[in-house]
Amino acid sequence: MKNIVYFFSILLICCACSTVDCPLNNRVLARYAFKKADGTADTLRDSLTVRAIRMENDTLLLNRGIDLVAFDIPVSYTRKEDILDFIFKNDDDEITHDTLWIEKENYPHLESVECGPKFFHTITNFHHTRNRIDRIELNKKTVEYESSEEIFHIYLFPVY
Repeated sequence: MKNIVYFFSILLICCACSTVDCPLNNRVLARYAFKKADGTADTLRDSLTVRAIRMENDTLLLNRGIDLVAFDIPVSYTRKEDILDFIFKNDDDEITHDTLWIEKENYPHLESVECGPKFFHTITNFHHTRNRIDRIELNKKTVEYESSEEIFHIYLFPVY
């Protein structure tokens, strides 16, 4: 009898443990990188704030980033279009706004019930205003877990 209890105790412990490893970095972020005209990394000297523009309310995604080379912004789960407001503030307290519209397809991604669902995205189109941002280039179309890969390259107008 003692052996049976011991056996079922071991069996219960083994069955209770899950072997599924959820990714440690399971946030879906798009990386934006500032680039010089020659394609090398650039550093933004202005302060940058980024807001997601939504019908219900705006959401602050980045607040007054300074000396940025790159930054990560979460992608909305199921919206077909993300609208981002870039607010640049220079040393003279002059403020410039640019807006970026990103059209995308959303794909549910489920590794395991224990991990919960996430959404991956494919960028299908985008456009932006040209006040401080000269151009934006799409470096990679898919947005998944790996946030170290640059999705967008941002080229700014030169400041004199």
